[in-house]
Amino acid sequence: MVNNIFNPQRAFSIGVELEIRLLDKNSLKPKNCSPYIFAHLPDNIKENVHKELLQSMIEIVTPVCDSAKEAADFVSNTLKTVSKIAKGDDIVLASLATHPFETKEDNKIFHDPRYEAFAKELQIVLTNFLISGLHIHIGMPDGMTAIRAYNATIKYMPLFLALSTNSPFEHGEDSGLHSYRTEIFQQLPRSGIPESFESYDDYCELLDQLKETRTIESIRDVWWDVRIHQVFGTVELRICDAFYNYDRLRLIVLFFQALLIYASRHPVKKEFYQITKQNKWNAVRHSLNGNFIDGNSVSSIRDTAKKLVSKIESEGVFKELHCEKDAKALMELLDQEPISQKLKSIYKKSGDFKEVIKSEIIL
Repeated sequence: MVNNIFNPQRAFSIGVELEIRLLDKNSLKPKNCSPYIFAHLPDNIKENVHKELLQSMIEIVTPVCDSAKEAADFVSNTLKTVSKIAKGDDIVLASLATHPFETKEDNKIFHDPRYEAFAKELQIVLTNFLISGLHIHIGMPDGMTAIRAYNATIKYMPLFLALSTNSPFEHGEDSGLHSYRTEIFQQLPRSGIPESFESYDDYCELLDQLKETRTIESIRDVWWDVRIHQVFGTVELRICDAFYNYDRLRLIVLFFQALLIYASRHPVKKEFYQITKQNKWNAVRHSLNGNFIDGNSVSSIRDTAKKLVSKIESEGVFKELHCEKDAKALMELLDQEPISQKLKSIYKKSGDFKEVIKSEIIL
């Protein structure tokens, strides 16, 4: 059991990890050139741009931040720097959660003992793992708060998926879904919706058993939609599709931070697994327009999120975070169409997946 990971002095601090694809600027196919990017990074961000499974991908990792704005600013500034580097090798950066027409043959796995071990174990599942995501960490002051935040995240994570859906296309066709990335990701073992826990000790008992049986080496090998990170002392939301829009990123991060502060004071009732599974599917299939089951009542994911924002606002959480105006901005974001719907509209109008990709390129 790991109890000394939490830091009350940095409670509810923020970290963001965003996976970005590297594409050839002409063909818009994946370009396996992350070593070129790493070779040209300035010293001040070398620790914040990480390799990923694919050589056509990098990950932007923020330092520990005190606010959603600080985290979004760091991501934005880092992307600008990396984008300038990329131009030197005819590379463009794209915030694609799935690429509309790539194949596994277009990609190379980064030579790394950990990734190569995964490839040996997971076989075809990993070779088809051509996806990108967004992860949000919120620092916890103690184990009890961490479990309350973790359990609340399990219930409400379909809202965050719906706010980030950005992967309607795969293998040259419309999947009919808004987040096909989610369906690919949950093919992995130790992925998807985790179980709720009564205490942090119970959570640790499961992780200890997985380690003792050599199923995992560390928490890094647990890929649930949400986890308590036993190195960073955070609750980590992992369900979101990768995307890049500064305002949407800032507001989603703020919403998650505010929710966990709210949940630390108002524990959420345990949800039946099948209810959470259905709510998650509704977000995958219909994004914000999907149904959200809460007890014996049903409303849209959009309306559920609005009610939750109102509850959090009425508790004064946004005021504590010096973001009172952002409650209204969140409501306005919830009224917008999902990114995935925008992409579907672009393809319906143009019939060209390259036009879809161009809308996702980070300039």
